[in-house]
Amino acid sequence: MADFRATLKRNWLYMVTGTLLSVFLWVAVSADTVSQQTISVDLLIVNSDRRYVLTEREPAIDAVSVVFTGRAGDLATLLVSRPQVFLPIDSVESPLWDITLTPQMVRGQGGRELVDVRAVSVRPNQIHLHFEPRARKVVPVVPQLRIGLADGYVFADSVRAEPGSVTVEGPESSVLRVDSVVTLPITRRDLDESISVEIPLENPVADSLLELSWPTVRVTLSVEARAERVFPGLPVSVSGAGTEALRVEPSLVDVRLSGPRSAVEAVRPEALLPQVVLSGLADIGTTLPIRLAAPAAFVEISVDPDSVRVMRAGGTS
Repeated sequence: MADFRATLKRNWLYMVTGTLLSVFLWVAVSADTVSQQTISVDLLIVNSDRRYVLTEREPAIDAVSVVFTGRAGDLATLLVSRPQVFLPIDSVESPLWDITLTPQMVRGQGGRELVDVRAVSVRPNQIHLHFEPRARKVVPVVPQLRIGLADGYVFADSVRAEPGSVTVEGPESSVLRVDSVVTLPITRRDLDESISVEIPLENPVADSLLELSWPTVRVTLSVEARAERVFPGLPVSVSGAGTEALRVEPSLVDVRLSGPRSAVEAVRPEALLPQVVLSGLADIGTTLPIRLAAPAAFVEISVDPDSVRVMRAGGTS
């Protein structure tokens, strides 16, 4: 035992060197050995025919198994370089197309030719492709709002989306089902100022192949403090046929406006024209509602009293 240890101690360097040389020779010989290997590769289908949309593939796979032959060292590099089965479609021949996948369709990354290895077979080697005519149309954008205004604040203008419409493009059956596109929800609580936000659009058909001309829109909400004004003693007029000899009782009303401060403060008294509309002589002597158009958007109007009696001038009815 002592002699063995002494020999091992004297010759350990030679023994290690010999072992490493053996491993190196084994690796070198193995790398040059021609063999076969099955590798999962991506199935890349490129449809260049803009008239049709590829809607389905059977089986529904994104990768296939390819048997390669070559030297072991070259086959090992395929695990890193990730070759592809490349299927270009220049012109769609029918809505349902059966295609045979062949070894000649196997390419390196970027469509390059394979080097030092060869594809032998592809499994599965049959694929069924479904196509639909491509359609497009322009639809409005509808902002989806979950807004709570702070006390004393109101909307001062319509909600605006820019752009206000988008083009929807994709399979004809999906496009025909779309009437509008909504944004993702815009959520605010106790809002007391105007905001403008960039917000993504929702795909109008879940899990579909639809494309939108714009992925996002800018939505603007105008918010102002609420204001009120009262215009007392405004005269009421009568409109309709044969109204020259008519009067109303009472002849004066008070008008109250409520809404965005800028709009309410901009109203002039002469812009407020309360009136009753006479539909015929039978209305004489009756009480009719007062009509008054809002002087601006988002402005609310109340009239006191809200109706008057139409009478003949100089008479009671």
